[in-house]
Amino acid sequence: MRITHGMMTDTTLANIQRNYARTEQLQRQITSGSRITRPSDDPIGAAHVLSFQESLDMTEQYLSNIDQANSWLNTTDSALNTVTSVVQRARELAVQAATDSFSAQDRAVIQAEVAQLQQHALDLSHAKYGPYYLFSGTRSDQPGYVLAQPSTTPGAYQGNNGQIQREISPGVTLGVNLDATTTFDPLFSALNQLQAGLAADSSSQIQSSIGALDGAMDAIAMARAEAGAKANRLDALNERLSDVKVNLAGLLSGVKDVDMAEAITSFSMAQAVLQASLKAGAQALQPSLLDYLR
Repeated sequence: MRITHGMMTDTTLANIQRNYARTEQLQRQITSGSRITRPSDDPIGAAHVLSFQESLDMTEQYLSNIDQANSWLNTTDSALNTVTSVVQRARELAVQAATDSFSAQDRAVIQAEVAQLQQHALDLSHAKYGPYYLFSGTRSDQPGYVLAQPSTTPGAYQGNNGQIQREISPGVTLGVNLDATTTFDPLFSALNQLQAGLAADSSSQIQSSIGALDGAMDAIAMARAEAGAKANRLDALNERLSDVKVNLAGLLSGVKDVDMAEAITSFSMAQAVLQASLKAGAQALQPSLLDYLR
């Protein structure tokens, strides 16, 4: 087979072009830190990268949802912890006022403090997480309880019992809010009962309010236990998903990230090959027709 000068030229230029492409590919990998910068670099690897990245993004979203849910529950528990203090103080006052040695004037003084406790309990029912009311169900843009003037007892509950859901893992949601009525209604009722007994200067009514306050304390303790159980579940899931995130990040890195030492070595070799091919091509293509005729 006769090798023409044109064939040599085409072959030389094609080889030089391939060497340029290889050098440019390695340069992209080194500067980007990624072995796959476009699907054509590794079609199968690119598909794996997309799959791992999608799973990683979803896991990060679940972790974010868990963090929000935990913050909501922690804020709820903090508010209910203060509510517990209100009930404890109201019970102390009820025990004092229930004794027959207390005069009507003494009970009037306690009545004034109980009125402040009622207002404080109402304020706590308006606790918020960011712009959202904690104890209003899904109507979280408005308080669940409002004071029915001139009464010291809040009016009918204005919220609902809807659950504010957070998706915490694939296909799994968790309600982060508590049932406000089962938590606060017993408290408002017990405080109102104590207030009425103090106003009537009745030891028996005050005594009966102590049992109502104990019931309110039990309701709050149940609500806090529910919030704590949910928080524990979220903590366990957060730990598991954090491990999943680390594993996915490792898998993604293994497929996508470039081995920098290997890439630099390959780049140096590619540069040397490119320079050699340019030099060889220049020498091979330099002779002209006159050179052959001499």
